[in-house]
Amino acid sequence: MFHFPYSRRHYTAPVAGAPALEVRQLSVMHADSDSLALKDVSLVVHPGERAALIGPNGAGKTTLLKAIAGLLPIVSGEILIYGLPVGACHHRVAYLPQRGEIDWRFPITLRHLVMTGRYVHLGWLRRPGREDDMAVDRALTIMGLSDLAQRQIGQLSGGQQQRTLLARALAQDADLLLLDEPLNAIDKDTRAMLATVMNDLRQQGKTVIMATHDLSRLEHDFERVLTLVDGRETILLEGVITPETNPMPL
Repeated sequence: MFHFPYSRRHYTAPVAGAPALEVRQLSVMHADSDSLALKDVSLVVHPGERAALIGPNGAGKTTLLKAIAGLLPIVSGEILIYGLPVGACHHRVAYLPQRGEIDWRFPITLRHLVMTGRYVHLGWLRRPGREDDMAVDRALTIMGLSDLAQRQIGQLSGGQQQRTLLARALAQDADLLLLDEPLNAIDKDTRAMLATVMNDLRQQGKTVIMATHDLSRLEHDFERVLTLVDGRETILLEGVITPETNPMPL
């Protein structure tokens, strides 16, 4: 399954001085039921921050990220990205789904999948040009995938799949990256590569929100921690957090 909710028609300048993300009293329904997955969630993440989104399974982490990415409708509340509504800035947001949401049997190459990260700039009718090819090449190099570019995605290992999804997000060259559990079931080398990419993105002034269950690196890798409990964002911790001081068991 692939999500391409983008077109080239929205290129509005960001609001000067606005947060990278501001969520106000957000409520979102479960995709497969009539109950609320999120209720009255509010949070702020500033440009250049790396924010960890933590919470137990079912708390609504994926729902929140998808709503920010414009993949789920909202019941009430507001989402502002660099001061703009979601529909005005799709090109500024890159969403990395969990690996299980992708149909890895789909008959395309690794390079083609990474190129889909450029669709936000192309729309549906334009063909990729030199700038798009260069962006894909850079992403493949960063993630160590250049030699695998023509391999069918169904032939990739779990770690290679995760790196491919991250390369796709990098190729988009977005300002806000939403990463949904990228640390799940990956090898040590891929984990180290992700940490390097996170540091590089911070140096570039990019903003990252990463859903994770791994608390071991929170104090080193993130400036902000957002905790979701039962569909509500209840704790906003400035600075660092450790497993010993975390207020809720995961």
